[in-house]
Amino acid sequence: MIEPITDIPAGTIGFRVTGEMTDADYAEVLAPALRDAANEGQVRLLLVGAKGFDLGSLKSRFEAARKDPELDLGHSKDWRRVGVVAEANFLIRRLFPSLAKVIPVEVRLFDPGDEAEARSWVAG
Repeated sequence: MIEPITDIPAGTIGFRVTGEMTDADYAEVLAPALRDAANEGQVRLLLVGAKGFDLGSLKSRFEAARKDPELDLGHSKDWRRVGVVAEANFLIRRLFPSLAKVIPVEVRLFDPGDEAEARSWVAG
């Protein structure tokens, strides 16, 4: 399940994700928000994983976003930063850089206690 974060810095979009991000979450919530942000000029995205969030489910969503012709991820001119706040074990932390290479923008993983830092970084 995915729901918008409303108290986020201007020029930034954010979502709180519980469990796995599904195809429906991507198609009905995330992709339209990314398209709108890209049309406005810059995409600065914050994803906050709530308890039970499957960090691994992001890879397929980012791959779908990269292939979406309306998002035009092949050109990073409109994309700035993606911050992900989630619990991650050692293995996931080691694998995260390969996940981040799926999209051609700055991507950073933050611990759950660092959500405020993540918000500032994404907005910066």
